[in-house]
Amino acid sequence: MSEKNDKPIDIEQLDLATRAAWLSYIGGYTQGEVAKRLQVSPVKAHRLIQQAQQLGMVKIFIEGSAATCTAMEEEIVSRFGLQSCLIVPLNDNATDNEERGFNEVGAGAANFFHKLLQQLPEGALVGIGKGRSLTAMAERLPSMSRSDLVFVSVSGSFTRKFSANRLDVVHALVERTGGEGYFMPMPYIAKDDQERNMLMAQPSVQDSLQLARDADVYVVGIGALKNNHYLNSVGLVTDDDLEELRAAGAVCDLIGSFYDIEGQPVNSPVNHHALGINAMDMAGKRVLAVVAGLGKDSAILAALQSRLLTDLVMDEATAKELLAIKETQT
Repeated sequence: MSEKNDKPIDIEQLDLATRAAWLSYIGGYTQGEVAKRLQVSPVKAHRLIQQAQQLGMVKIFIEGSAATCTAMEEEIVSRFGLQSCLIVPLNDNATDNEERGFNEVGAGAANFFHKLLQQLPEGALVGIGKGRSLTAMAERLPSMSRSDLVFVSVSGSFTRKFSANRLDVVHALVERTGGEGYFMPMPYIAKDDQERNMLMAQPSVQDSLQLARDADVYVVGIGALKNNHYLNSVGLVTDDDLEELRAAGAVCDLIGSFYDIEGQPVNSPVNHHALGINAMDMAGKRVLAVVAGLGKDSAILAALQSRLLTDLVMDEATAKELLAIKETQT
């Protein structure tokens, strides 16, 4: 597809134009509000809306794959009181291809996170979670010069054997920004109360915890427990832990805190063994969740109903499943 001057339009520009048109003509947003939602200048928002008109998108309805996503974004923002929601359109061959889904969501999240980092004040602290979704985002984050930024893990950076966790992305973010990074020098989850109390009492751990609690913004993943959980695959929890959590009704892992479908912490000993800040420590702060992968609908709903999230990036197929589940609850 091209403009009147036949200059090719890249996919990102086409996506933005479609979203701008939907927000303006269907959502009823002002030009300034469209600019804020899309994180662009008012001048660019105006140009995007004009571009959508020139491309013939604006008729009785808005055409384009991103329009459906924008409609779902509006519904999710309204239902769960979010500041923003970005739903990444998936190619047909990505719907059942988990790896491709991670790649596409990672690309969308990287763009969103890059803009967010640019807006942060000098010396801002950024709390960072773990997981494949954040890894996909970090791998695609454009390089930028922000040596003033500080990235800190919000949960234990090691496995049960105290080996490195390959899904900890602090180092990758430091490389791409030139900022400073802090790991949490302990496992993700302790084996029992005694080990947790011993590790949490260490001065170095307390310093890391305080940094994480002081973060200005958080970027986290959401783990699902109904399938094989990545915590188990990388040696962060045992099979027995997972079975115990599932029996207690857990469907969601949010930085080591486990929630049921209603967004309430489950009553399980494992839920008291997390090493890091508690998910409730993020309350009142800006919390961006990045979620990709199959079978995450219930986990995302639980995290949303905890009311701890402010922003969400996810894929189109999962968004449809999420809204379908929510419909059955109402």
